Amino acid sequence: MKIKHIIAFCFLATFLFVACKKPAGPGGKNTIKGTVQFKNGASGTNDPAAMAQISIAYGSNASTSTFDQTILAGSDGTYKFEALRKGDYFIKATFTDEHGFKYSNAGSVITFSHRKKEAEVNMVLE
Repeated sequence: MKIKHIIAFCFLATFLFVACKKPAGPGGKNTIKGTVQFKNGASGTNDPAAMAQISIAYGSNASTSTFDQTILAGSDGTYKFEALRKGDYFIKATFTDEHGFKYSNAGSVITFSHRKKEAEVNMVLE
């Protein structure tokens, strides 16, 4: 009788552990932050991409066109995604300058395997 209880307990513990594993996304203590700049064709400099769109895909370790959240960079090109769980994230930025020229990048993959980490991802859009 005791062996049945031990087997049942082990099965239940394993089930709860697997069921409680949370996917990548909001609800954690990790942060992705950085600065977005664009390669200015007129001046040849890298200028802050004010109001650039930075998109993030939760649970993705490869380029994607489907995103879970999009934020805007500040006037100095800075951005921050906070409170992320452990897991994989794909971020990509786009920007349209005052003349209507569009800039983008290939994107970046960030993986958090521990709690309370901060990743700095600076991007230059072309």
